[in-house]
Amino acid sequence: MDKYNFFIGSMKAKAHYQRRWMLRAFTVVLTPTRNGGVTPEDHWMLRHTTQHVEVCVPNNGQFAWEVLEGAKPYDIPFVYHDPVPRVMAGDVENLKQDITDATWGDLLFNSRVLVYAAGEKIPYRIGPIDLGKLEEDIISIMVSNVPEDQEDDKTIYVRNYQRFGKAISDLAGYEIFIPSVTEAVLQAPADNVELRDKLFEENKDTLDDPVTHVKIQDALVKNYIDKCIKGTPAEGFLYKTKSLNTALKRMFLIHGPEAGFNEGGRAVLVPTSLQEQTDLKYYPEMVNSLRAGSYFRGALTAMAGEDVDLFGRIFQNAKIVPGYCGTQDTWSFPIITRNLGRNLLIDGEVVKITPENIEGYLGTVQPLLSPMYCLTEHGDMCEVCAGKKLTAYRDGVGSMMQDMPSTMMARMMASAHAKALKTVRLDIKNFLR
Repeated sequence: MDKYNFFIGSMKAKAHYQRRWMLRAFTVVLTPTRNGGVTPEDHWMLRHTTQHVEVCVPNNGQFAWEVLEGAKPYDIPFVYHDPVPRVMAGDVENLKQDITDATWGDLLFNSRVLVYAAGEKIPYRIGPIDLGKLEEDIISIMVSNVPEDQEDDKTIYVRNYQRFGKAISDLAGYEIFIPSVTEAVLQAPADNVELRDKLFEENKDTLDDPVTHVKIQDALVKNYIDKCIKGTPAEGFLYKTKSLNTALKRMFLIHGPEAGFNEGGRAVLVPTSLQEQTDLKYYPEMVNSLRAGSYFRGALTAMAGEDVDLFGRIFQNAKIVPGYCGTQDTWSFPIITRNLGRNLLIDGEVVKITPENIEGYLGTVQPLLSPMYCLTEHGDMCEVCAGKKLTAYRDGVGSMMQDMPSTMMARMMASAHAKALKTVRLDIKNFLR
């Protein structure tokens, strides 16, 4: 049997819900060859022999072991990101037309997550898949549960979303799909020291400038990507993630800037990587940075935590009242899907953003009504300025407002971890608003 038909047959038989099938399909698991007949536990399973990879599949109504064509013994039978020949409509339940750009991982994800969650209701997705965006799409259209015998075949219900979360959590338990570690990734490019010395020489007069730090580090990381990552299995896992600009950069390329308790953005640029011998000349700056990180983790987290309590007290008696306060002040805001249910003020008229009209506003800057400009008295706000989502909690404004300092606290805590130093283009118009 060829690899494609075995994979599709396994999914249709629901064998891919079994952990032992997943491990045998996407890793190399050596199992003893038993004498005797085939047992039900063998159905749709894989095994390696010295000559072949064998699979237990139906043959004339009976399960028997056959050679898996295209697979080599003691190699991974199915690599998550490897391309798949043409996939036919219906081979995965939510696939409605033939496609030619699939991978084994796409097939697995669609069947094990989307089909499990909602059958054919969620259309087939081609990877790489943004889970956050996919979850937002599901949440935006789901409705409350009805008795299962009253469900229709198109509506997404809360139970479908719950099954989606269960499937994602289950799939996260497998750390077997992407081979992130390769020999090339675990060392610096051969010319890293030469390039680093050249960059230091070219920028010797501005080595205390954070912009120079970014310029040097970005050049070294780009060289590392080009020489060590591109074209390797690690590309799909590490490429374009913070690992490149933090942990891997510091380990193999350059230690980077250490600010300690210095203010004003100035820091000392430590040239040697952790893989190289530590230059004791920079030891005070490195130790001060450790001390500062330990201090600020506690101090900044406490500061943001205090604001959570403060916001709760300020808005504990606030509520959302029916009607429109009449304000003509708005916030010019680029509309995103999260603004669904909010209200715009266009030519003096209130326009609600709905699933039917949101496409006409997405990505454009519109006059958005906001609680910050609401004219309702006594610290309350009207339902038009508040929008649909906030109005669902008319007497819980205090709890909802705590989301803002909670986000601040999360940012404070995140800043205690390694972060990449980056520059961004300054938008003068927004900066001077």
